[in-house]
Amino acid sequence: MIMPKDRSKSILEEIEKRHAVPIPRWHFVLQRFGFWLLAAISVLTGSIAMATAIYVFIDNDFIQDHQYIDLFLAERPLIADIVESIPYIWLAALALFTIVAYFGFRHTKTGYRYATTKVIAGALFASLLLSIGLNTIDVGKYIHRYLIENLHVYNKLVYANEHRWTHAEKGLLGGKIIQYQKEKHILVIRDFNKNIWQIDINGTEVRPGTRLLPGRQVKITGVVIATQTFKAYTIQGWSKRYHKRPVPVPKIAPIKTVKDTLVP
Repeated sequence: MIMPKDRSKSILEEIEKRHAVPIPRWHFVLQRFGFWLLAAISVLTGSIAMATAIYVFIDNDFIQDHQYIDLFLAERPLIADIVESIPYIWLAALALFTIVAYFGFRHTKTGYRYATTKVIAGALFASLLLSIGLNTIDVGKYIHRYLIENLHVYNKLVYANEHRWTHAEKGLLGGKIIQYQKEKHILVIRDFNKNIWQIDINGTEVRPGTRLLPGRQVKITGVVIATQTFKAYTIQGWSKRYHKRPVPVPKIAPIKTVKDTLVP
């Protein structure tokens, strides 16, 4: 039978033989902090992905701008349009960051106590709350606009509202205003495929609230009349109506008659 003293001696000898050194406490503290930081960053990044996914889907015209619904239904059934409009790439990114957040939280000091379903549900709920807050300051919009204008491969990964408005041959043209020649009734825009178009807006119906200024994005219905030349029937701003404030109607005071102004 091995005595306790002999066992302790053998353990010490083994430690010396392997040149083992004690791990400092700060190492464990830093490791736990790293996993918490990984979980927090993953939830935040997931919320950005969710905010962008929400914007991409809500920005579709079939959500609110029903005046164009007939044009869209002529191309494909509404259900097929909705299914294709789901931003799967952003949902995949959300799933990835949720898994990373789960991994980070699971390796914290108390993470093992919680069930997998609760951790994942909590991460998704936190991402949802943060995404709602981010979209109040248009974070999803800015990310989507930046990618759609600067990353060509992004256009192939999402079926966004910009795709609907790149069919000039079908009467739908959208893009950013480059120049407005008011005297000549000419609008120059760059569409989402980087093509430059000259728009004839003589007699065109400009929807209320639409500002024809360089840098503004617009939606135009009309017909192609020549190479890179488009005759516009209607023009409206890109933003949805629910983003616009109602225009106040001035109150008109009743007209006083001569009789009312006479001094008794």
